[in-house]
Amino acid sequence: MFKYEDDLLKHYVRLEGWLPACKRRQRFVRSAASKPKSLRRLRYFTFCAVGAVDVLMLDVEKVIRVSSDGRFDTVAFFDKDPESVAETLKRIPGANGFPGDFTTIVLMEDPDEETVLADSQVLEARREELDEYLTRRRQLRLGQRRDFIRLFPFDVINLDLEEFLFKPNDPLPGRVINSLRKVFEWQRRPVSTVPRQSTQSLSGFSLMFTTQIGPPNIGEDYLRELQECLESNLADDTTLGEALAARTGYGDVAALQQGNFDSFFELSVPKTIAAVLEEEDWHVDPERGITIFEFERPWKQGTYKMLHLVMDVTRNSPPREKRAPGRRCRQARLAYRSVVRQLFSDQVDLVTPEALDENFLRASLELIKARRREYYSEEEDNA
Repeated sequence: MFKYEDDLLKHYVRLEGWLPACKRRQRFVRSAASKPKSLRRLRYFTFCAVGAVDVLMLDVEKVIRVSSDGRFDTVAFFDKDPESVAETLKRIPGANGFPGDFTTIVLMEDPDEETVLADSQVLEARREELDEYLTRRRQLRLGQRRDFIRLFPFDVINLDLEEFLFKPNDPLPGRVINSLRKVFEWQRRPVSTVPRQSTQSLSGFSLMFTTQIGPPNIGEDYLRELQECLESNLADDTTLGEALAARTGYGDVAALQQGNFDSFFELSVPKTIAAVLEEEDWHVDPERGITIFEFERPWKQGTYKMLHLVMDVTRNSPPREKRAPGRRCRQARLAYRSVVRQLFSDQVDLVTPEALDENFLRASLELIKARRREYYSEEEDNA
C-alpha cells in the first residue's frame, strides 16, 4: 500500500480543498478561451507519489483530460528516484516525471538559464567541463531542470512536500523558500505548447502547499523572522491585535510564539507564502483568501501535525514589466491587507476522524483505484 493513500484525513483535504480549487481553475481556463480551437487542457504540477491519487482523482472528476492517445502529458511531477518515477508512470502514462530532489534541481545554477527561459532550443556544449562522472551527473540534472522549466506555466501547482518548510541548519530563508521563488518566477512564462507561439501569460493559478508544523528545533533566526513578520502586520493595522487575541487568546506575538507555537505557525507560514508570491509579482485572491486545513498523525514519538494551504493566485496588474520603478501594485497591496486580516480572524479547518463521512471517503477512494487499474491492470494484484 502506498504511504498515506488510504489516510481518510488527507483524502478529506483532497476532496474539500484541492478538488474545488482545481475545478475553479478548470472553469477559468475554459472561460478564457476565445474560441473552441483555443481551448486547452489544464496543466498540473504535483508531488503525487507512486499511487498518483490526486492526479487520478482529477481524472475521475474530468478536471484533467488525457490526450487523444491516452497520455497525461499536461501533468508533471517529481519523485525521489528513477524507479519511483517509472512506477508512477505506469499509473499515469505519458506524464512528465522528474527523478531527484526537487529543491536541488530547481536551485541549480545554469549559465544558460536565460536561453532556456527564452525558449531557445539551441544550447552550445561547454567544452571546458571534463568528461567525468560528476560532470555527467550535473549535465543530466541540468537537462532535467531545463525540461521542467519548459513545461511552465501550470494552472495548478500542488506542492505536497510532506516535510518541514523550515529545516534546521538550512540558512535563512531556506531552500524551500528559494525554490518557491524560482517556481513563481517561472509561472510568469508565456502560455504556449509551441515555442514562441504565444506571448500571453497566465492571469492566475491555483496553489496548494503542504507542510508539517515545526520542526521542534526550528532555528532562532527563523523564529525571529516569522515573529517580526507578524509584528509588522500588527504595526500596520492596530485593529489586528483584537483579532489575534480573539483567535488565539494572545495579544502579543512573542507570547503567542512561546505559549502556542501551532497557532503562531498557522498564522506566519501562510503570510510567508503570500509574501513570496508578491515578490514574484503575484498576490492571493482576497475574495477567497487562504483556506487552511490541519490534521494530526501518529508517529513513534507521539503525533505531528500537517498544515494544508489552498489559495487562488492572481497576477499583479499592471504587471511588473509595465510599472514604473519602485511602484508596488495597489491591487496587490489591498489584497495582502485583506488576506492578512482574514488569517488573523478565521480559524483553521481542524480535520478530525470524528467529523469524517468514512463511507463517502472510502467510496471515493475506490473509484480512484478503479480508474488506476484501467491504466495499469497489474494494480489489481496490489489493491
